[in-house]
Amino acid sequence: MYLSNSIEEFLSITKRDNSCLNNVQEVFTIKEDSNPLAFAALFYNKDIKYKNYKKIGQIGFFDSVNDKIITNYLFNSIKNYAKKNNYDFLIGPMEGSTYNKYRLKVSNNPSFLFDVDNKDYYPRLFKNEGFKVIGSYCSTLYKNLNRDYSRIEKFDKFFKNKGIVIKQLDLANFDCEIKRIFKVCKVSFTNNFLYSPISFNQFYNMYEPIKKIINPEFILIAENEKKEPAAFVFCYDDYLNKTAKTLVIKTLAQIPNPKYKGLGSYLVELIHKKAFSLGYNQIIHALMHDNNVSKNILKNGEIYQQYELLGVEL
Repeated sequence: MYLSNSIEEFLSITKRDNSCLNNVQEVFTIKEDSNPLAFAALFYNKDIKYKNYKKIGQIGFFDSVNDKIITNYLFNSIKNYAKKNNYDFLIGPMEGSTYNKYRLKVSNNPSFLFDVDNKDYYPRLFKNEGFKVIGSYCSTLYKNLNRDYSRIEKFDKFFKNKGIVIKQLDLANFDCEIKRIFKVCKVSFTNNFLYSPISFNQFYNMYEPIKKIINPEFILIAENEKKEPAAFVFCYDDYLNKTAKTLVIKTLAQIPNPKYKGLGSYLVELIHKKAFSLGYNQIIHALMHDNNVSKNILKNGEIYQQYELLGVEL
């Protein structure tokens, strides 16, 4: 059993190309003969802050067989490299940013489309190496869509008086619409846990591949009196669920401004009502931090999936 730091080998094993290496400092592959047994990459994103740590690394692209000795070898190799290069804390799994893949699923319900997906023994492998939970997340399931939506009328009147107009995403002008959504994200997510900014090109490249599955009826943008985006909600169908027609609310964001208070709730109510009218059986509010105010917008949901983000001090 031996360690390889070959980038070419790593890219071949993980079936990735050079475009994935942004912020990657080193790669680690544990092999026996020519067979890969475990691998990971160490990222460094200077904009990620946690407590008073000076240099925080992120462990991404993790995969391993279910073997404590092998993963101990992998994590010790990463930790030794990190210590030599003055890192004092490691977060994992995270591919360099919260915009990319991060977190571990720790519950056992079937995954929905674009859910976190990992082998069930991964959390144990991390925790065996001293990693502890630094962030908890959940996805919530709402089955009761046949309910009272009368407060939408109050929202309509309230926000109309503030000059707010709700529009569906214009798929014919997708590039322009994504720019508008990006503007909201840049401001709305600034104070989120472990947030770091990305460029518009990076943001666009995340959304462009899913353009073909977008239903504009379920992507709503709230405009203010200047026709500027003030909030949006981004949803998609869960095509993995073949037994219940399911909608996933992936992202809800609004400009932090007192005059927009309640706008997120308004958008969610509109989505729920629309989904009910179109025959959906249930809605998943996906991947929310346990302290996120989005969790509190609707009551009577049930926890469907749970996730953890882990960290270790060096």
